[in-house]
Amino acid sequence: MMTRRGRGEDSIYREGDRWRGAASFGYGPDGRRVRKKVTGATKAEVVRKLRDLRAEVDSGRAVPDDRLTAGVFLDRWVTKSLPGQVSERTLDSYADTVRLHLSPALSRKVLRKLTVDDVDQLLTWKREAGYSPNTVRIIRAVLRRALRQAEREGLISRNVAALSAAPRVRGDEAVPCPSSRRAA
Repeated sequence: MMTRRGRGEDSIYREGDRWRGAASFGYGPDGRRVRKKVTGATKAEVVRKLRDLRAEVDSGRAVPDDRLTAGVFLDRWVTKSLPGQVSERTLDSYADTVRLHLSPALSRKVLRKLTVDDVDQLLTWKREAGYSPNTVRIIRAVLRRALRQAEREGLISRNVAALSAAPRVRGDEAVPCPSSRRAA
């Protein structure tokens, strides 16, 4: 006869042809229970995933939020994290970059699932759309700074914008001044 599991213990069960596991991590700021689920082909795989998830949380990292999208994070970063850290002009510039370039492209992507390929693809789209190399560089720089904050908060494990290929920006070639205009 099976015994009942204790409070806060992980549960593992079969659902159709897959195995599911769920772990409870206490209660969130809204008072609701924080519960994470994993799936796998075998019971051993689910046990391993739950163990890894527990180890990540026990090491001091935040409980991963699989619902936080890049768009929501970027908006929060611009409105709550940046003010006071940068000048008003810089804040306006970052806000414009997020609003015009980053949010439309990444708003629905889950922050934890953002990949280097996603960032590279965004930069390629911007280049192909006719944006200057400097604009593409600024887009990457703003995203890299935002993701650095997400990494500090434990929302992501690595900064994929920092790992993406930096666009090459050529300086304008110097045009010599005509000899007739030179001062003697």
